[in-house]
Amino acid sequence: MRNNDFLNGNPPQARVSIDDSAGPPAPRTSARAKLQTVGDVSHELAKLYREARSGKIDVADASRLANMLSILSRILSDSELEARLEALEQRSY
Repeated sequence: MRNNDFLNGNPPQARVSIDDSAGPPAPRTSARAKLQTVGDVSHELAKLYREARSGKIDVADASRLANMLSILSRILSDSELEARLEALEQRSY
């Protein structure tokens, strides 16, 4: 393909390679964790730490998951604080 082909509205053809030796993709496993309280998130974070330290999970993956758990923990804390504040406000009226 020449460089002018793309400029004339002829996009490059996609190159697809098929590797038959790879076999079918591994089934995805989904782990469910109860993450409804800050304590639940804390326990999951500790479990994640142990799995990363033992080599069961790649440290980079554990870091990304830990970041998400940290965000979730802040959301849960804020939600709990908001509910407590609303309860106090209702009492004062």
